[in-house]
Amino acid sequence: SGGIIQMKQTIKTNTFATSSTSFTDVTGLSVTITPQSSSNKVLVLTSLHIGSGASGRDNKYRIVRGSTNIGSDFFCRRETSNNAITYCDYFLDSPNSTSTQTYKVQILCENNEVFINRNGSNQDYGQSTILVMEVGM
Repeated sequence: SGGIIQMKQTIKTNTFATSSTSFTDVTGLSVTITPQSSSNKVLVLTSLHIGSGASGRDNKYRIVRGSTNIGSDFFCRRETSNNAITYCDYFLDSPNSTSTQTYKVQILCENNEVFINRNGSNQDYGQSTILVMEVGM
């Protein structure tokens, strides 16, 4: 028991845009893991480059397991549409299962558009990642 048992990662290098005011899956930003024990935890880490099509907007993102929100909704407020900011978060999840688990990022737009890996001027901003690690308990 104890320690990191396995790690899985997805790296998104292309861009994503949505104008949805409801949480929407970010295409290509999900990862699956099959825990070896139902008592183990899964540590989920994200690094997201988020931009906006309008300034002063309270866009949000969250991490979900399947369709269940496993943390809180994170604000990614934009004061200008000409840049993108990197948001890094983590959450220790208890899936209580040895079935395959899918973790993904969802995002919503307060108004106009919100982007992954680009800004409001359509300039690319690197890559975004989701990393999961099974932690032995």
